[in-house]
Amino acid sequence: QATSGSAGGAANGASPSGGALEGVTVLEFSTIIATPLGASLIGDLGARVIKVEPIGGDPYRGMGIGIGAAKTNVSKESIALNLKSDEAQKVLRGLIERADVIVHNYRPGVPERLGMGYEQARAINPRIIHISANGYGPHGPGAHRPSTHPIPGAGMGGAGWQAGEGMPPGFCDSIEQVREASRLLMRSNEVNPDPNTSAVIAAAALLGLYARERHGVGQQIFVNMLGANTYANSDDFLTYEGKQARPTIDRGLHGHGALYRLYRCAEGWVFLGVVTEREWTALAERLASPELTDGRFASREARAEHDAALASLLEGIFGAKAASQWEAELTPLGVGCVRADGPMPGEFWLDDAHVRENDFVVERHHARYGDYFRHGPLQVLHDTPGSYGPAVLAGEHTDAILGELGYDADAIATLRADGDAWSEQVEVEYSGFF
Repeated sequence: QATSGSAGGAANGASPSGGALEGVTVLEFSTIIATPLGASLIGDLGARVIKVEPIGGDPYRGMGIGIGAAKTNVSKESIALNLKSDEAQKVLRGLIERADVIVHNYRPGVPERLGMGYEQARAINPRIIHISANGYGPHGPGAHRPSTHPIPGAGMGGAGWQAGEGMPPGFCDSIEQVREASRLLMRSNEVNPDPNTSAVIAAAALLGLYARERHGVGQQIFVNMLGANTYANSDDFLTYEGKQARPTIDRGLHGHGALYRLYRCAEGWVFLGVVTEREWTALAERLASPELTDGRFASREARAEHDAALASLLEGIFGAKAASQWEAELTPLGVGCVRADGPMPGEFWLDDAHVRENDFVVERHHARYGDYFRHGPLQVLHDTPGSYGPAVLAGEHTDAILGELGYDADAIATLRADGDAWSEQVEVEYSGFF
């Protein structure tokens, strides 16, 4: 039987009874997206994840209409405590005693002030795995700087790569031009910094558990968003003989060449991706334009030299039919051509038959929002299937967790009355969004 402090496992060839991480307990102290989502990925694999929130809940719950927290807080329980009080500190120590992993995204010094720094946790539980996930790492002038999703994306060059030839715009002589340049840079800055970091956090927890299983010791682990995104986009940080330069997106943000870009059609848009000579031949034969067979486009080098002319020619051809027609005609030939203005992501994940058939989304019940769809398995383990729970409210399990720690109803009532423990209340289910 798996116990606290052990990843557990089936013995003597017996079939396992639960998820791959059943028996592992994780305490999460974090907000916004990267770290909370990383903890959810661990919870999806069967670990018990307890989110320790402040009184009033994770501030991310109050951003917008709070729907983002329904993504980042799945497969968890939640307890809300005032960690600045002596009584809540006693609860915290009880949680740490029973935990295998602590993960947080506080800046240096904050964990120690809240009583859950590494040395403090190790004194309570020597086998604890303590993961610190911040923006820039634990040392140096950037260690105390805040970091959210756009910052590491911009810092590693994402905004510049994605904004195209039109950026940076050079001198801006009006506030309107400054605003427009800022808008373009912000919209271009998307190399998934938060989810990339979430995956690294989950991997770090698994590595820590594996190292403890092999060597019998817990340890402190540092993850930072800048490094996580450098790793995810590592090819842009490597140079070697013969490496081709990253192509630049054109000024209109259509793509980076006539054969790898968006085209407007009579109805809608397609993305054309022709990479190999075979694909070019199939495309040219199907389009049957005499101009495509002249010397300007006879070889890869010639097509590159006359790229603008080829793009202009293809713009006219694709403009003659609807995007869905081009997709239907070219895809069976092995030519990468797909409609690019189909359903928005929300519609796709809700309605696409392939998504449903593969359980890429699963239906769950939220205490406020009612029945809704959350993401399904990111990996399917046949013999140790995961547990894909719904999102939780702030402090939804405060009473239950306190009960496990030995607090009776009167003691729990006292903690609540003194402001040391709390739960978000829901009077009626919200029915206006889903």
